[in-house]
Amino acid sequence: MPQSKSSAASATPKRPRISKKSALKTVRPRKKAKAVLVDVIEDDIKESSSGWSEEKPVESSVIFKHKQPEEKSLSRDELDKQKKFYAELAAQMKKDDPADKTEGEKKPRCRVGLYRRLVIKFVLLVLVIAGVTAYFSFSKLTVSLSLKGESLNNNLLFKVSSASSTPAATDEVYGSSAISSDLDPREAISGSVQTLEVKVSETYPATGETFLGDEVSGQVRIINNYSKDQPLVATTRLLSKDNKLFRIKEAVNVPAGGEVVVDIYADKPTADMAIGPADFTIPGLWAGLQDKIYARSDKEFFFTKKVQKHVNASDLELATKDINRRLLEQAKGEANSTLGSDWLYQVDGSPSVDIEAKIGDKKDSFTATATGRIIAVSFDKEQAGVLAKAKLDLTIPSDKELAEFDPTRISYSFENYDAVSGSATIKAIFNGTMILKQDSSLIDSRQLVNLTSDQIASYLRDRPEVKEFSLDFSPTFIKRAPSLADRIKIEIRKN
Repeated sequence: MPQSKSSAASATPKRPRISKKSALKTVRPRKKAKAVLVDVIEDDIKESSSGWSEEKPVESSVIFKHKQPEEKSLSRDELDKQKKFYAELAAQMKKDDPADKTEGEKKPRCRVGLYRRLVIKFVLLVLVIAGVTAYFSFSKLTVSLSLKGESLNNNLLFKVSSASSTPAATDEVYGSSAISSDLDPREAISGSVQTLEVKVSETYPATGETFLGDEVSGQVRIINNYSKDQPLVATTRLLSKDNKLFRIKEAVNVPAGGEVVVDIYADKPTADMAIGPADFTIPGLWAGLQDKIYARSDKEFFFTKKVQKHVNASDLELATKDINRRLLEQAKGEANSTLGSDWLYQVDGSPSVDIEAKIGDKKDSFTATATGRIIAVSFDKEQAGVLAKAKLDLTIPSDKELAEFDPTRISYSFENYDAVSGSATIKAIFNGTMILKQDSSLIDSRQLVNLTSDQIASYLRDRPEVKEFSLDFSPTFIKRAPSLADRIKIEIRKN
């Protein structure tokens, strides 16, 4: 019985047991380390002087192939040797495990650095592509131009008819002849025509002169401190202290204790006879009375050239023109008080002028009187401004447009009046400024592609049509025109 037990034991030998603790330490994967597959192989176990010989694994994962033992019985010593072998093997695996883990950890770190560099390069590439895409998609340039305007002048005739006048439908009276309305160059506008009767008088100086000589004039006071009246005849002499002789113009009687004012003149008038205030003796009186009866001047004498005024032909001509002007001014004053302001006036025909003088009359002045009829016209200036602007628009070329027009600066003048039709002709003179249209090809955007702001400014300054300009880059930090012509916009300002 015992032998059969032994025989059975030798026939099926027990597999060596490995401690649970050692197996777990050997097989369990640690964090960030690869799993190690262990398969125990019993192969060519040779006995040596030191006990068992071992064959170490080449790679980090040790593989042992387990081979079924042959059908033989093992002694206790052999079992102990197997235990010792597996114990040493477990110890060796435990000893080699940190080195394997260190090597396994180093390899992922190298791979993470490589991945990081690849990610950074990819991000930079994406940013470059995004920047280029944004530049072509969002970069924009707007060029605003103020152009030098070209002056444009024109005129227009307006026809203003009174409310009572009703011209024929097919013919109108213009001046003294009937013409077709199709041939009438005047533009009809609404308004009113009024007639005023005016009379005015004015005094004008005569400018003709006849030289009669020099003259010294002035006044003195004859003083009488004597007890009796003293009569003096005309031409009585008055002598100044510097022996300058003057005479009185009229005879006077100076009362006792009184005085009389009289005009004087000089026999030989010269400029040095115009003396200042002084006392004069009367040489014709008895010497005993000269200190009691004498003359005294309080103001300076005057030296003048004595002339005779008369009426010249030019005086009458100027008076006639001026009286007509004053007649019109008189009519304006009366019309403003009754009709209101903003009227145009014209004298109808030739007014009647009466001048109270003729050529050669010796007069210092004369009077002129004028009587006439004044035509006053009022019209719709807003309508006139619209017609004037339309006239300018017709004369502007197709590639230009009207940039500036001020209807308040239109100059109106009264041309004529037709009494038969009751219509007045008004002439309007006006001007404006024209520039190129917005869609004109003044600046080709293709010429500005990829140019810097300084290059664009230099290019625009060389254009004679450009007065001012401004550059609006978007984004603002980009100071170069886009690479695509359709991203460049040209605007023309009307100012």
